[in-house]
Amino acid sequence: MKKLWFILFAAILIAGIFFSSCGGGEAEKTTIKIGAIVSMTGVNAMTGADHQWAYQKAVADINAAGGVNVGGKMMQINLILADDKSTAADTAAAVEKLIKLDNVDLLMGTNITPQNIAAGTIADKYKVFLSCCVSWIDQFGDQHFQWASDFFTSTSAAAEGPFQILDTQPAAERPQRIAMMMEDNPDGQGFGDGFRANAPKYGYTIVVDEPYTPGTKDFSSSILKMKAANCDALLWLGSPTDSIVLIRQIKEQGLNLKYIHGFKGFWPNEFYDALGHDADYIIHDGFWAETLPYPGALELGQAYRDDHNGQDSVSCGLPYANVQILVEAIERAGSYDSAKVKAEIFGGTFEGTVMGTVVYNDAGIAFTPLLGLQWIDHKRMPVWPQGDYKMVWHPDW
Repeated sequence: MKKLWFILFAAILIAGIFFSSCGGGEAEKTTIKIGAIVSMTGVNAMTGADHQWAYQKAVADINAAGGVNVGGKMMQINLILADDKSTAADTAAAVEKLIKLDNVDLLMGTNITPQNIAAGTIADKYKVFLSCCVSWIDQFGDQHFQWASDFFTSTSAAAEGPFQILDTQPAAERPQRIAMMMEDNPDGQGFGDGFRANAPKYGYTIVVDEPYTPGTKDFSSSILKMKAANCDALLWLGSPTDSIVLIRQIKEQGLNLKYIHGFKGFWPNEFYDALGHDADYIIHDGFWAETLPYPGALELGQAYRDDHNGQDSVSCGLPYANVQILVEAIERAGSYDSAKVKAEIFGGTFEGTVMGTVVYNDAGIAFTPLLGLQWIDHKRMPVWPQGDYKMVWHPDW
């Protein structure tokens, strides 16, 4: 009898140790592990820096306010960052690591479409929810991901911006011969299709259509083509590093363009820091501004400037809002389980973010409008949608 009691006691003790070491499920956890992929190195590191800062700032703000309410229990967020190295292959590897080795509960995306598509493929494979922003919603949506969402603008909507800006100017002053240079990748190809479709719609002609290989160091041949075709405007999509190289070589080779409008690579502060007044009068895209009438936007802008020597950001609102949305979805679900969080975001509406109200369709896609701004003396002046500031043509034209 004593032997039987001893065996029973030992079994209970072992079971208790086992369940204790396993954590006992959600009720025993004190933190939610959220993995985030960002471009820390590679050609997109400049734009990735804002993305990383916003993720870290949002998580710090939420944790400082008490954390996330998960079914009545307050939990802190443990943010685990992974470098996508600015390539799709490295993104896939980073997401695999976050899921299999770091055992994250949920994922957040990077700031480049091909990388987020690679991440979405891995998220679908392991059924771990991935919340993305700053990926073209048409290209992302075409993947029909089951475990990934996205909010941004579409290539077609973004590709109308330059022509809408030009149409605000007197007809006699508008450029007539436009050059287009896009990255030769899915991002650039989709954007290029949008420009080609919209140019004739608005009465403009693209006379040079020049895809380029990311990382190109010599744009001489493209610049010569633009000179030969008497181009007076340029539409561009490229990384910050490639953008700086391009503008330097345009200046060095004496190509005067009345209107230059760049996407992705022209908006980081490092772009202006590197080029100085050679960047003046260039138009660039933007996704957010602290002057927008959204809750917390002004405070977020001030926090960014405090951390960046007074410089501003046109992108940090999107990733900050991405964290806000993910947290609200967790609280609505009362769980950080991927399936339950996904169910809240797909078809969900989220009000009060620093991006305003974000509305997802049933496929997990949400649209936000794009902005247009012009560099003048290291300041960004809003030119689209039309505000008090009127766009200035390049004075050398």
